[in-house]
Amino acid sequence: MRTRPLPGLLLLSLAGALSACDSDDPTAPETRAPRLIAAAADSNQWNTISAIMTVRAVHADSAHVRFWKGTAPAERTPAFPIGADSVAVFPVLGLDTASSYSLEVNLHGSDGVVAVDTLTFQTGSLPAWIPAFGVQGTDTTPGYFLLSFPNGPVISDNSGTVRWYRFTPGGILNSFQAQPNGRYTSLGVADSSGHLVFDAAGDSVGKISCVGGYKTRFHDLLVTSAGDTYVMCDDVRVMDLSGDGGVAGAVVTGTVVQHLDPAGQLQFEWNVFDHFQITDLPLQDRTGPAVNFTHGNGIALDLDGNLLLSFRSLNEVTKVDATTGSVLWRFGGPANQFTFVNDPKGAFQRQHGLRRGAPGEIQFLDNGSAAPSRLVRYLLNQQTLVATLVMSYTDPLNLFATVGGSTQYYSNGHSTVSFGPVGRVLEVDPAGNLAWEITGVSGLYVFRAQRIQSLYFPGKNDPTR
Repeated sequence: MRTRPLPGLLLLSLAGALSACDSDDPTAPETRAPRLIAAAADSNQWNTISAIMTVRAVHADSAHVRFWKGTAPAERTPAFPIGADSVAVFPVLGLDTASSYSLEVNLHGSDGVVAVDTLTFQTGSLPAWIPAFGVQGTDTTPGYFLLSFPNGPVISDNSGTVRWYRFTPGGILNSFQAQPNGRYTSLGVADSSGHLVFDAAGDSVGKISCVGGYKTRFHDLLVTSAGDTYVMCDDVRVMDLSGDGGVAGAVVTGTVVQHLDPAGQLQFEWNVFDHFQITDLPLQDRTGPAVNFTHGNGIALDLDGNLLLSFRSLNEVTKVDATTGSVLWRFGGPANQFTFVNDPKGAFQRQHGLRRGAPGEIQFLDNGSAAPSRLVRYLLNQQTLVATLVMSYTDPLNLFATVGGSTQYYSNGHSTVSFGPVGRVLEVDPAGNLAWEITGVSGLYVFRAQRIQSLYFPGKNDPTR
């Protein structure tokens, strides 16, 4: 957590007493026990259910807080380092609404851990834009659940209790993700300037944007644990499609994928115009003055380090060599190279939420061209080019997610799916049976749903990818 200037500190009588004992007596033995100088618990500007701790101490290398309300069992934060300025600033997360908490400050030093003082903190109520949602089912993967609501992200526990949120102005559509490097990223549908980067407290700490003059594309972003990013961009060209069933002067938007290092420097670029033909797009989708050639909406890294890309307009998932840019195979759509096995529908259309599953598997939401949309997982034999449907979930409500939606695969074989604008979010077991669901969000556009394991290090050590 980045260090900020100290707010108005609550000076502790204990600290004053200890300071007096620091002694001008040259014969007094020097003590290296951790000593608290001051501490404060301030409101977090981004939500009412977390506190921002500021701890000043000497002879301490880090600090953590134990917290509890009433007679409930105590929880604790991770230990956060105390910097060269003798100050640590860090959040206390996951608090209940409208509750009084005790916050016990603990210092870590060479002599061990010392509890030095206890403060009180009062949380507030949830804002009106967060719906009153609940859950059903018990067979769910441990952790927290991140929901991309139109007005911002909300994180709940498995009981449906809200533990974190951040208002993101716009109120239309947001793609909010927890990334493996422990940061959050967010991009609003009306913004093409880049993905905002947030820390666990909700503070903005950077931006990830396409380079080379391209607009940053809404939908998906991949950040590795090392901080490298794979970002989707829009390349917009004016083309004469009169010979391909379209019009002269058509404005055609294609997808570019860029690999940027942690400093934002371009390492690799792949442009669909260099590899695909406009005739790969179904005829009915290239007749107008504006043509959405590929509609890239999903990106993942396969186990061999190469790219898996989802192109909604083409009804296709493509594998691309992440070093050379060569197209390794094309799955689905007019350019399909695979034989479908065990799929009663025979193919998929308009997919979203591409993610890697178990070795050799990929999964996504098959939005389809009509009801019902379904969660699907395929085992791909990349030598024989055979795609076997190994799991499918079709909701009894006969849902049709016209656009949007997301999926996530867990190492225990469970999967999460959000049906986008339908407002249906659920988890299924390895056999494709409903295991757990969120209630009370029907009709609310939940663009993305994602499980995380920690509020303090979001995205790290998650049971996915």
